[in-house]
Amino acid sequence: MLRKTVFTIILVLSLVVPVLAGGTSIIYGAVDFNGVPMENALVTVIGEATYTSKSVVTDSRGIYVIEGLSADEYIVRALAKPDGTYKPGEKNIFLGKGKKKEVNFSMKKK
Repeated sequence: MLRKTVFTIILVLSLVVPVLAGGTSIIYGAVDFNGVPMENALVTVIGEATYTSKSVVTDSRGIYVIEGLSADEYIVRALAKPDGTYKPGEKNIFLGKGKKKEVNFSMKKK
C-alpha cells in the first residue's frame, strides 16, 4: 500500500512540475537581403533584466533559432557581415515564459 502511494505521488509530481515550470522560451526567425536568405548572419539576443546574451548564426536558408531563454525584455540584433556592408538590424521585444517569438530581419546596404 505504501509503495503504491509513493508511486502515485511521484507520478503526479512528474506530470505537474513541467506544467508549472512553463518551459523555456524561443526566439526564431530569418535574415534576408531583398528576399535572398543571408547565410552566416550573426543574431544576438540580450536580456535587459537578466543581462544574459546568446548568439547564433543563420543557416543556408537564413534561419536562426535561439532556445533556452527566460521571460524577459530582449534586444535582438542581426549583423549580416562584419565588414560594414550592411546596416545592423535591431529590435526590442518582450518574450513571455514558455513562449515562442518570430523576429525577422531584412537587411539594408549602407
